[in-house]
Amino acid sequence: MKFSKEVMPLNKNIYNKLNNICVFNNVKLEFKNGFIFKVEKTNVNFIEPHRFIIKVNDIYLVLLCYDNLNLYLYNKNIVINAPMLKKLINAIRNMG
Repeated sequence: MKFSKEVMPLNKNIYNKLNNICVFNNVKLEFKNGFIFKVEKTNVNFIEPHRFIIKVNDIYLVLLCYDNLNLYLYNKNIVINAPMLKKLINAIRNMG
């Protein structure tokens, strides 16, 4: 069985929005690109999502992006948007 690996395209609007939130809140943003693994001669694909890692007061938030439309916190069960992320960053910052 042969596999091929492609870089998953990134929606620059999502990256810019997250980067602006992080710059405004003075937290660090790290980005790791996602990949699409294809099993050759089949219709089977595996997706490794984009990962946005935000560090707030020694706590790491991992946002996943599978489809360039939605962001998920840790896994696909928790959808997160920009206002929710701002509240979460402020809540973590106020804990310490």
